[in-house]
Amino acid sequence: MEEPVVLPAPSPSAAEPRFAALSARLLEKADGLAEELARRVRAAEAELAVVPPEDLAAVCAEQLRMTLTHLASGSAMSTATTKANARRRAHRGVPLAALLHSYRVGTQFLWESFVAEADAAEHAVLVESASRLWLGLERLSEAIRTAYREAEAERDLRARLDRDLLFDALLGTDPVRIRDSADALGLPARGRFHAIAAEVTAELPHGAVWRHLPTERLAVLSLPDATPFPPLQSGRFGVSPAYDQISQTASALRLARLALAAVPPGTEGVSHYGDHPVATLIASSPETADDLARRILGRLLALPADDRDTLLATAHAWFATGGSTGRTAEILFCHRNTVRYRLGRLQALTGRSAHHPREAAELFLALEAVRVRAFGPGPA
Repeated sequence: MEEPVVLPAPSPSAAEPRFAALSARLLEKADGLAEELARRVRAAEAELAVVPPEDLAAVCAEQLRMTLTHLASGSAMSTATTKANARRRAHRGVPLAALLHSYRVGTQFLWESFVAEADAAEHAVLVESASRLWLGLERLSEAIRTAYREAEAERDLRARLDRDLLFDALLGTDPVRIRDSADALGLPARGRFHAIAAEVTAELPHGAVWRHLPTERLAVLSLPDATPFPPLQSGRFGVSPAYDQISQTASALRLARLALAAVPPGTEGVSHYGDHPVATLIASSPETADDLARRILGRLLALPADDRDTLLATAHAWFATGGSTGRTAEILFCHRNTVRYRLGRLQALTGRSAHHPREAAELFLALEAVRVRAFGPGPA
């Protein structure tokens, strides 16, 4: 909703009627004053060169008349004109600092006009009333900042929506739209590309063309042939193999998403497709992987949390050490017999022996499914 008032009606004072009369005299000269004001503002602020002269003149005239009418009558003054002007200037790319400076120039000009118009007896009136001009500038400046930031946010949103549509077109099947979208996004038709899938809080590499979704961020990175893949900041990332045609982005992005799924939720890391084949296999068929984990580890997952986590940690450590009971004991700071006891419990709960190749393979896949999919206890 439009803010209805910038300057409230003034409190009665001895100087008020005389200042109102002085304002009324200036209001009669508003046309000439507005021309001089526009000239002075344009001369003082080079950033306003992008604004058409007739636009600047119209705004100066309207703002000057509104201000003098307010000062002459004591009526409230709406911020609508000021906000509309701020939005237009934001859309034209005029910096906020330049716009605020132009209003300071305008206020200084108005004060000089009052001084020139006042006779000797009215100079004392000006001193008593000067604060109203500068208070008005402060409140106008706040309205300008608010409107300018709103316009910037709208502009950024439109730009992002436009970029999102272009990015989505890269994932389509129409070669003409793919090529046109790549051109608009600054991507070549051929080169060296990587697709990246990342969690929403991850920081994507400089130069990447990205798409922000509610649960992930997607990106395409174009690199010169001799340039190494850049280091990625903290977060979870999945990276596709390199590909050489922008039309292959949809397929590459599918691989990047699989690589991302191979990094367990709640952890950080970069997974290039092919680095973790078992985790990628699990990520490619999550329903099957979950069913496998429930069938094999269901009884274990139903244990109290401390007991469950101890057995899972032992199993993960045992597989990570290549089946070394001694190394597992060192990692977990326990005795070898403790490790053997826990492995025995694992076998009793799952029906799989960690020492039997086929059963060990099933057990390992189920454990990886729990690690990668990060799900908790459920029905056996």
